[in-house]
Amino acid sequence: MAHRRLTGGDTGDCKDGDCPNVYVTDRGTRVFQGDRYADLTVPTRENAVELPEDVVKEAVRALGW
Repeated sequence: MAHRRLTGGDTGDCKDGDCPNVYVTDRGTRVFQGDRYADLTVPTRENAVELPEDVVKEAVRALGW
């Protein structure tokens, strides 16, 4: 599966791609990279990530929504 990063970069506090990011895949799905959000119980096969509002807005702009 191929993916394209919609947000973030390797500048400022974002080094080596370790910042919150949003990706779009060649299947049309979205992948969210961020800190695990432990205050929510989800099924074992799932995770919840917490992203800053500006990262979500940047992804929306990148998608042209």
